[in-house]
Amino acid sequence: MLIQRHADGATLALGDVPEPELGHGQVRIAVRAVSVNYVDRFVPQGGYGKPPADGVPWVAGLDAAGEVTEVGDGVTGVRVGDRVMAMVPSSLAEQVVADARFTVPIPPEWSHEEGAAAIVALLTECSALSAADGLSAGESVVITGATSGMGLQGVQLARHLGAGRIIAVARSDRADDVLHRLGADLVLHSPGRGFAKHVLDATGGTGADVAVDHVGGSYFPDLVAAAAINGRIVNVGRAAGAEATADLEAFSLKQLTLRGVTFRTRTPAELTGLYQQVRNLDLTKLRPVIERVVPWQQTEEAQGLLSTGAVVGKVVIRVAVED
Repeated sequence: MLIQRHADGATLALGDVPEPELGHGQVRIAVRAVSVNYVDRFVPQGGYGKPPADGVPWVAGLDAAGEVTEVGDGVTGVRVGDRVMAMVPSSLAEQVVADARFTVPIPPEWSHEEGAAAIVALLTECSALSAADGLSAGESVVITGATSGMGLQGVQLARHLGAGRIIAVARSDRADDVLHRLGADLVLHSPGRGFAKHVLDATGGTGADVAVDHVGGSYFPDLVAAAAINGRIVNVGRAAGAEATADLEAFSLKQLTLRGVTFRTRTPAELTGLYQQVRNLDLTKLRPVIERVVPWQQTEEAQGLLSTGAVVGKVVIRVAVED
């Protein structure tokens, strides 16, 4: 699935490109499924990563799940026939090559679609909680953007890691049942500001120990107001904008820590450690929530679904490999 950038924007269409070459330490994956990610909307315009020049086609996709068909020199621990999931660019194709260190086995109980739906969210939420100096058992957690694939995985992971009270912040009540099933103790509905008082009430006035922020923008001041003394706020996404204001007096009085996370500036060693964290999880208890699975001819429509605000969980694209 090629992104064709031009002066008036970008289009998506199926096309042919040369097979990717297999390098040292890499594996070749026959792709079966790819998920739609929020950043897919910005890639064609050059808003994420480094796109090629206008007129040069670029393969879409940020993650993949499928079977290993070939292993390169120096690869250990991954074999031909293994089912794996990976965060890898230009993945919306019949095959892709990935660093073997940056793959995770798909649990036997999961489909390829579930593998594609889970991998970026698992890596992101593990990264966020690590940036918060880990999550101690019994600590309270607030998660914004909770109905997204990231947010839902964050709720599950926080519960899996022993969080105390988990407070999910969503724009509407359409996913309350799902959020409670995954581990949220309380779901707050807020289109922007105004949820801090409810977080404080739910924590007996002490505030949240950890906040995982998938939204940014107008939500951020409430995260400061809702934080506990020595609380940690981790910004993961900026769906409501990259700029935010904060009460620095409250920030200082509470001795808060703010961290940002991204994969774009991680070293290979850091990424290797993060992938190992995911492998160490009991993934059978962290099954992703999938809103819809569509054929890859409907990639553009699938990406558009995220703009509707009506998606709960992930949209996944099934890749049909011709015999």
